[in-house]
Amino acid sequence: DVCILCSSSQIINPKQEIHVWIKSIDFENSNLMILLSYIILGHPFWKKSQLKIFDICTENEIEEAQAQIEEIVNSGRLPISMKNIEIIQKSNETNSKTIINERSKEAALTIIGFRSEQIKHNGAKVFTDYNEIKDIIFVNAFHKQEL
Repeated sequence: DVCILCSSSQIINPKQEIHVWIKSIDFENSNLMILLSYIILGHPFWKKSQLKIFDICTENEIEEAQAQIEEIVNSGRLPISMKNIEIIQKSNETNSKTIINERSKEAALTIIGFRSEQIKHNGAKVFTDYNEIKDIIFVNAFHKQEL
């Protein structure tokens, strides 16, 4: 597994949320990203923070994305309410980075998955253009983690 921390110069406010972004192209990272978020939330510094999970998908992937998220929450027996999970429909013209920048600019920490194939094709651009966000942990799971 590979995790890359991209820290900003902004001060972390642990009362703000931790955002986990799941995309259909890197769903295999989701369990590790959620597990990391719960480990972080277990630290006393983060005790006043809460977790929000976002899933970006296309219109024809919404039902499958909803079922996958519910399965992750139920099978992992995670103490997260479905009201803290939001599925965001993305059009072909909309860039995922734009959506993430908009929604997570107030989050204390954002966790985003990536695949090694993305780096082969796009290089360091995979980790850039998140200008509105504070600290980010990029996650690439070698194997799907069990919760």
